[in-house]
Amino acid sequence: MECRSEERRQYIVNNYNVVPVAHIQLLNGQTKYSDAGQTIENDYYIFEATSKANGKKEIIQCGMTAARDFLKKINHEGLPLLNPLHGEGGTGKKGSKASGGNESKEVKWNPIAKQLYNAVMWVIVIIDAKPNTAIYEVKEKVWKFKSYEPFPSQVKAVNTIIGKNIVGKTLTQAIDELRHDNDIRDGMCDFDKLVDIIGNYKDKEGNPVVIESKF
Repeated sequence: MECRSEERRQYIVNNYNVVPVAHIQLLNGQTKYSDAGQTIENDYYIFEATSKANGKKEIIQCGMTAARDFLKKINHEGLPLLNPLHGEGGTGKKGSKASGGNESKEVKWNPIAKQLYNAVMWVIVIIDAKPNTAIYEVKEKVWKFKSYEPFPSQVKAVNTIIGKNIVGKTLTQAIDELRHDNDIRDGMCDFDKLVDIIGNYKDKEGNPVVIESKF
């Protein structure tokens, strides 16, 4: 949805319910087109805009200047930044909070939930996932209940999404390929707890289920 001017953004806020969905740091060499008219080369926001008139949903993708304006207009403090790189992005200003992988100061992360959230965000970055897709649904649930251990079925769901969208390699292998051009935080690439869950997965009756880990 085009949001080039401050007047246009005010129109959108007046006529749509605007909600921030993700705040993502681009990897080196990546660029995105901004609905505000520029090319994004650093961090950017994705917003979901739902029409107040007919409920139609649209997506807004924009850089930080437009994003901060939207956040101010909807009185939102901003989302933590998915920043997988050392020393990149994250000014610490309102609407551009750095978190070293979305750490929460208010609620202590369950360690399995943290690994699953990092895996989900990597998938979003690597496959350029769009809002209102299965991976975003998992993201919202894990974020909402970050202090609790995720259900094994949630881990399995992400494993399945990886297998369908990152073909011929694991998530770790896909991340390793990005290391050639990016100084990636190792702490955001540890999925050993998720691998253990997949390796010991059981069905509802408690029977072992053999699943190939895609993490």
